[in-house]
Amino acid sequence: MIIKKEIYPKTQRVKCLGEKVYLTEKLDGSNLVFFKLNDKVYIAQRKNIIPLDEIEDNQSILYKGLYQWLKENEESLKDIYEGSALCGEWLGMGAIKYSIDEFDKKYYIFAKARINEEYKLSNIQYDHNNLLYAFISQEIPNCMGIVPEVAELNVLPNKEHLDSIYDKYCSKVKRNVEGFVINYKNNINKYVRFKDGKLQEHHE
Repeated sequence: MIIKKEIYPKTQRVKCLGEKVYLTEKLDGSNLVFFKLNDKVYIAQRKNIIPLDEIEDNQSILYKGLYQWLKENEESLKDIYEGSALCGEWLGMGAIKYSIDEFDKKYYIFAKARINEEYKLSNIQYDHNNLLYAFISQEIPNCMGIVPEVAELNVLPNKEHLDSIYDKYCSKVKRNVEGFVINYKNNINKYVRFKDGKLQEHHE
């Protein structure tokens, strides 16, 4: 008697097929967030959130060079969309000193997000194509840059693969590189090689 039953289960299709892995350069800077709530612009650095209209009284705690930059670019910051936040790196305070020829901005964006009344970020997006939507004009102002793109991969890289990409990228840009940020389906991981002023192996 023939039993009509399929025993072996159907093999599931791989879900990551067609998903890209994006590598961007991890800049050696200081984390800095700009956001707008209730039509007011704020600066968030370290554990301080400072209203833009109160920077005169808080110059001493701002990052080096930030006060003057804020004064010069106040109108650009007011273009931030209500409830939006820009997440980025402020350059000039890390161990790596970047050339003005390659990095002519002081602030480099790596993500945009939404922010609520409790100052909590949500819907963080790292896709460079979406960064402009944090601005009313839908244009990134000239005073800001975007973190450099390194590579677009079709597979999740292991350490050996990342080591190889790192060596090639450093040869290409001819300077020290802190590491990479790996973006897979909007999930972020860090790969760090240059830390505390010296090259070292990446470790988890």
